[in-house]
Amino acid sequence: MKPNEISFIILAGGKSRRMGVNKAELELDGQTFLETQIATARSMGFTDIIVSGYPHDVSSITPVMDEFTDRGPLGGMYSCFKAAKNEFCFIICVDVPQIVESTVLSMMNFHEKEGNEITLLCQNGKVEPLIGIYPTSSYKKIYPIIKENSAPVFRLIDQYDYKLFHVDDKSIAMDNINTPEDYQKIIKKESKK
Repeated sequence: MKPNEISFIILAGGKSRRMGVNKAELELDGQTFLETQIATARSMGFTDIIVSGYPHDVSSITPVMDEFTDRGPLGGMYSCFKAAKNEFCFIICVDVPQIVESTVLSMMNFHEKEGNEITLLCQNGKVEPLIGIYPTSSYKKIYPIIKENSAPVFRLIDQYDYKLFHVDDKSIAMDNINTPEDYQKIIKKESKK
């Protein structure tokens, strides 16, 4: 599976309550988190790049707004899967600005080799349901879940045969930046490079 054969979805529609500001607009090395992710996806060869829930045009990527609002990540996934051009989608949240290209490519190879329906990243023993590969057609299974209200992503995942792609090396982990403290840590880490 090559990057141009899979859609790349960035979930950017969260409320950012713990951070206090829109995480898509936080900067690292002179670029916003969102700009960084789009640039990385392009450099890897992804051609169908979709941004969920961010109401502004960025880097010539047209945003996809949630058809169902206030439904959590599944709401964004539903709308993006419907807009995706490929059979599978790689999903990542905007609060993971440092995408490790080798991890993404290895995940894609694992997904194809194993014939998985869903592949989720498991970093240092923690399953990351919002860093994974999903079938685009799963929007059909999301609809009844979110029609009435928000639900955890595992309500969808549990309907599939899924496998975990394990990364146990902290130096290649893709960390979520959820709080101002997390953001300060990543800025300090980058300034030491």
